[in-house]
Amino acid sequence: MKKVFLCLVCVGLILKISAQELQHTQVSMPKHEVYAGLGLLNDNQVIAMVADIIGTIFTGGYLVQPHEYQAFTPFVGYRYWFTKRFSLGAIFAYDVNSVKVYNGTDPNNHWRIVNRYYMTFAVEPKFSYVSKSAFQLYGYLGLGATVVSFADATFEDGSKAEITSLPYINAHFTPIGMRFGKEFGGFVEFGYGYKGIINAGVSYRF
Repeated sequence: MKKVFLCLVCVGLILKISAQELQHTQVSMPKHEVYAGLGLLNDNQVIAMVADIIGTIFTGGYLVQPHEYQAFTPFVGYRYWFTKRFSLGAIFAYDVNSVKVYNGTDPNNHWRIVNRYYMTFAVEPKFSYVSKSAFQLYGYLGLGATVVSFADATFEDGSKAEITSLPYINAHFTPIGMRFGKEFGGFVEFGYGYKGIINAGVSYRF
């Protein structure tokens, strides 16, 4: 009887210590994360460039001509960690590029440069395959909307014309991402969408 009682006491102590350790881990685990980075060749830039090239080919370069495109997309975001493996975040990304469009109505301005501004807002649920204090291996699928504005169409003489904005659904898929560091850290991600094929940046967890 004494042995049974001692065993129960030992089991109770082990369970109590384990619960205290788990509670301490949950309390000490950072819940918030802010981050900023750059993405290489995102979908907005690639689609715009390909469409402009196709337009140039089909019109013989008389109606449309490619102009300027950006290789890198800056983005910022916030993430809340519900557990050490699952979090939900929100991001904002910004892009700009331009195309030359023939302006046949004005003999003094044969071309106008149409500047396109992209603002992307998205939600990103993230799952960590590996979650250590100084290293995380993860993946996520982001879904949101991009608003492209043609509000600054500049003619060759410097005058401008107002054009409306257009929203559309956009997404980003990252099967592999890695973060290094504890509170302050850096990350690199591989995927494709509104961020780019390779994304890198810094983050702070608190």
